[in-house]
Amino acid sequence: MPPITLWPDWLDDLWAKSPDASGPPGEGLAAHTWRVLERLRDLSTVHPGLPRLVGEPRLWHRLFWACLVHDLGKAAPGFQDRLRGRMDTLAARQWGQHRHEVISLAFAAWVFPFSRPEQSVDKVGRADRRWVTGAVLSHHRDARDIEALYPEEGDEGLAQVLASLEPSTVDGIYRWLAECAPAWADALGLVGIERIELPPRSEAVRLVVERGAAPIRRLLREYAHWVRQLDEWPGPTTSTILLRGLLLQADHTASAHTRPLRPLTITVEELRARWSLANTYEHQDRCAATDGSAMLTAPTGSGKTEAALLWAARQAESSGSIPRLFYALPYQASMNAMYHRLTTTFSTHRVGLQHGRSLLALYRFAMEGEPNPALAARQARWRKKLAHLNYFPVRVFSPYQMLKTVYRLKGYEAALLDYYGAGFIFDEIHAYAPERLGLILGLVEHLRSEYHARFLVMSATLPAIARRRLGAAIGPYTAIEADAELYNEFRRHRLEVLDGDLLDHLEMIAMRARRGAPVLVCCNTVQRAQ
Repeated sequence: MPPITLWPDWLDDLWAKSPDASGPPGEGLAAHTWRVLERLRDLSTVHPGLPRLVGEPRLWHRLFWACLVHDLGKAAPGFQDRLRGRMDTLAARQWGQHRHEVISLAFAAWVFPFSRPEQSVDKVGRADRRWVTGAVLSHHRDARDIEALYPEEGDEGLAQVLASLEPSTVDGIYRWLAECAPAWADALGLVGIERIELPPRSEAVRLVVERGAAPIRRLLREYAHWVRQLDEWPGPTTSTILLRGLLLQADHTASAHTRPLRPLTITVEELRARWSLANTYEHQDRCAATDGSAMLTAPTGSGKTEAALLWAARQAESSGSIPRLFYALPYQASMNAMYHRLTTTFSTHRVGLQHGRSLLALYRFAMEGEPNPALAARQARWRKKLAHLNYFPVRVFSPYQMLKTVYRLKGYEAALLDYYGAGFIFDEIHAYAPERLGLILGLVEHLRSEYHARFLVMSATLPAIARRRLGAAIGPYTAIEADAELYNEFRRHRLEVLDGDLLDHLEMIAMRARRGAPVLVCCNTVQRAQ
């Protein structure tokens, strides 16, 4: 039980989750809901200015009530029997293909009704109801799935499920919302949560048990109409995408029992102290003083990684925190090396790794500190899951992870939430094929214009055409370039251009090879190589 005085212990026999393999009893519905609200509180800390930025000042109010009612449909006897493995009861058989989030709408109708005799529901109330309905219905399935399961005709199945609810259970849920909700909002410290006046208690219970199918149907129709509007040009808005992303993130991290979600809070001076940096290069100092996006060119070995992290610290410092920091690299080997490097700066509890073979890399890292292979494997699987849940404030990944959002793959809304206001460091940006780089830059431009993301792009060399395309994508930026003296200091190669054809110099190539010198011969056609 959380440290609050008001708790619905009269509902402790209602489960939200079935028992896991280790044997503890199922997780209580109230306990799970509280954890979801805790994670929502965390997300409001990670993204404190989100309501203002997306133009929805009532965002946290709507999400508080959406989180509170999103799983109430699990109180249905059929769902409870299935959680307990009792699949042969009448209630379990009647449950069939029903969705708990749809049944939850019967209780959402208490909070955001269509109308009451003593008052009219104003425009704000209608918008609140639409947003809460959308968040609840979409937290597991897409709209088309819900529509397929609940076509316009036929309420008999819904009415059966609602009639199976014990009035005492419905009454207990009423007490939970009426008595505990205000105390929970206060205990969580959520700002902007308004008190809701529920309908009279006896009327509310009858509404669910006897007539619950009717308000559910009306809410389903209202939801379907809203979705059709969003599907038309220009498509879903940033705020509606983030609505689903916020509930998904809160629900999934609560189900995984993660630690609290935190933004990245770091200052330039803290980083300098951690690294014991007494003397820095000019390009590092400029990165540490730059607000907003930047493009850095500096020679290999001159501390570009430190410069990039100093830039990130400046972004966090200028706004109090930065929601998330992403370090994008093209190769798994460089990602693994950077992950190891960043864990020494930020600790393993704050850095995640995402790529196609990250589990193997995480297992190898875990084995360095855990000699038991089974425990190391468990740690690696857990860390991979946390990265998938967008838990870590610092993430090392491939830009191809970002491109999943372009194709709207499962969970893309939670990923876009993670990208909102984030800082992105792109290293070795020249390494991608032109077609893929075009996709990446298109997404970068979208994240910059619609999601307030900031970018640092860096490389040892950037051709003029690449610089122009990158500049167009990241928008106004600060150009930071190491001076010529530093390039001379870090010069590692000497290029000598010979006149004539490659075949004119075969004897010189052979002579150097016979002396044992390292020789690499590159030809630009297969025929010439043969």
